Amino acid sequence: MSEETARAMTVSSTTSSFTSDFEAPFAERAPGWQVNAWGSPWPYYKTARETSPTNVHSGVASQRFTVISRPSNGDAHLIRPFGFINGKTYRATLYLKASATTAVTVQMRRDAYPWETFASKTVTVGTSWQKVEIQGTYKWTNGGSLRLAVKELGVNLYVDDVTVEDVSTSTSSPTGGITLPASGGSATQVIQVASSGLEGTYSGTAPGWRVNYWGSVPARWSAARETRPEYVRSGSSSQMFYFVDPGTGGAHLTYPYAFARGKTYRATVYLRSDKTTPVQVFMRRDAHPWDPFASKTVTVTTSWQKVEITGTAVADIGGTLRIAPQEPGTRVWVDDMTLAEVESNPLAPFSTTATVPAHMFGMHVNKFGTHQRWPGLGNGIFRLWNTGTYWRDLEPSNDAWNFTSGAGKRLDMLVDYVKRNDPSVEILMTLGQTPQWASKTPGVEGLSGMGASGAPANMEYWRDYVRTLARRYAGRIRYWELWNEPDFQQLYSGSIADMVEMARIAREELKAVDPNNKLVSPGLTASQGMPWLNNFLAAGGGRYVDIIGFHWYFNTSPERLALAVSNVRQMMANYGQEAKELWNTEGAPGCDSLVFNCSTYVPTAEEIRSTTARAMMIMWIKGVSNFNYYFWERTEPLAKLVESDYTTPTQAGLAYKEVASWMKGARVVDSYRVNDTIYVVRMNRGTENFVVLWSSTGKTTVNLASTWVVSKIRTLLGSESMIPSSRQITIGLEPVLLKP
Repeated sequence: MSEETARAMTVSSTTSSFTSDFEAPFAERAPGWQVNAWGSPWPYYKTARETSPTNVHSGVASQRFTVISRPSNGDAHLIRPFGFINGKTYRATLYLKASATTAVTVQMRRDAYPWETFASKTVTVGTSWQKVEIQGTYKWTNGGSLRLAVKELGVNLYVDDVTVEDVSTSTSSPTGGITLPASGGSATQVIQVASSGLEGTYSGTAPGWRVNYWGSVPARWSAARETRPEYVRSGSSSQMFYFVDPGTGGAHLTYPYAFARGKTYRATVYLRSDKTTPVQVFMRRDAHPWDPFASKTVTVTTSWQKVEITGTAVADIGGTLRIAPQEPGTRVWVDDMTLAEVESNPLAPFSTTATVPAHMFGMHVNKFGTHQRWPGLGNGIFRLWNTGTYWRDLEPSNDAWNFTSGAGKRLDMLVDYVKRNDPSVEILMTLGQTPQWASKTPGVEGLSGMGASGAPANMEYWRDYVRTLARRYAGRIRYWELWNEPDFQQLYSGSIADMVEMARIAREELKAVDPNNKLVSPGLTASQGMPWLNNFLAAGGGRYVDIIGFHWYFNTSPERLALAVSNVRQMMANYGQEAKELWNTEGAPGCDSLVFNCSTYVPTAEEIRSTTARAMMIMWIKGVSNFNYYFWERTEPLAKLVESDYTTPTQAGLAYKEVASWMKGARVVDSYRVNDTIYVVRMNRGTENFVVLWSSTGKTTVNLASTWVVSKIRTLLGSESMIPSSRQITIGLEPVLLKP
């Protein structure tokens, strides 16, 4: 059955449970069971009734399912459709065994776009029977299914004694509900899912490998099987890839794979070349925006070297591992590739020792002058961007600085505004937007005017600019962002090399004025920032910056930030920058255009209060230590923090202030997900231990772990009540604080 068929499928059953013992006679699939297959070429799979006693858990039969082959853009799942009911909680219990050890994902999901999963678990199934149980709450009106996805090809999976039951219960009853584990798991398991020794008989590319080339003037390349011993790492052959010329495009050696969203993959490959040359190794999705989720540029030499990259897939779309020589005329040899899935606690905290700093809670105030109100939301830092204080505003002609009127006076007033209201609050000044007179490209119109996107024509102009601001605001501005979104050409049309040189000069001048000054790398966009950051770090930019900057906006599913943050963190580690702070220097909540018609979308009160609170928790957990909300005076319902009087906080503003009070000065002791939908964050501040809980699927009944010493529950609006003696509560989208 195709994905389109599954999407349109209507399930008429409205019963509260079903059981499959696979005892009734059948040839291929037990009554009610189907295979959902998709992709091109079509996956090859087999199903059959199994009667061998060793492969039956109870009775006389079980269901056998084997995936023989799958394309890079598809798969085959064994499924049992079911009429799940909105608001009901379901528990699936089943027994699994395999002919050889394999990873199996068991999930319950909605069978309509965007096919959300509401309960999921990946388990390692061996040759003995094991019980698997998952539980979650359904929140849609479409039919759904219980699904089994087998990772290893050619392995027989045996399924028996399956039960799906409605375990919904009222909050007043101590029975039912999901029992929360007291702590998250820390074990990591690495499961190989693909490999290529580049062996076999072939003339061009090895089995499974392809060359992706493009351009109106096509790239020129060649590929061949290599058998000379000095060019083979192991076995009898390797893959030679000769990148002759990029034309107007490029050419990559690729290995397709059906990456799954939320899964972490580790690719290992051995490379050598005919000369010392840079080669980028990366994994990406092969659909718009073709963004890599793991990347590293390495210097390849005439000796074999191991290259390893790790990242988490951001979409259920076929992708590729790619080998991309960066210089024309380069021959690269490839051997011994392995691709593995890395299973661990996906919400494990980046640090269990660091405490949440005040500068985690940043803000933009962009209507200063219309008002001079202070947000009063517990912010510890303010970012100056879109405030009429660009370089081109401050120095409209060479050395024409003026701080008595215009942009110079405005910048003075903004700095005074922050320090007058709270001297402890820091300021982040974003540099850049070149004056036309100083630009390498004065005739190119940037987003901020002619020449604004260009690098300086003379780096001494840049040095004087940075030195002038550093000296004037010494002790008052200590954080400096190198540029805003240089991966967007209308904001920066210069080269990576020029940006690295600007970083070097900025560091020299800032540290000369005050060694405590901190330089933040350019703030990059989520859509195309990963490739730009890879190139910046590969060119040595990391050595000049103290902090890595990124821009993450989010929607009403802010938990997705965890993947994006983890991938940037992994890239930082690839280049030895893992000890540095990672900042989200600009972001805010917004409508998800893939799910809603944003012109008519009206968020619920729960979404308004919870979205940013959940985002800030996720960001800190995964290693972001600054989030500058853009901006305080927004008017969209989901992002609005203050009413039009610039004094009265909205419910979103009150929730922001409340969650900031929970987090500031605390550390995350443990964090984990239950059934992929319930988020548990255990925190500590001094002698106080507390727990933050929420459910990404809405109303969910949970039983609290008996070892948690908590007696009160506090909401995002600051109300408190006692936890019932049953220790069973209902949680939803809005995080709640459980305290002693």
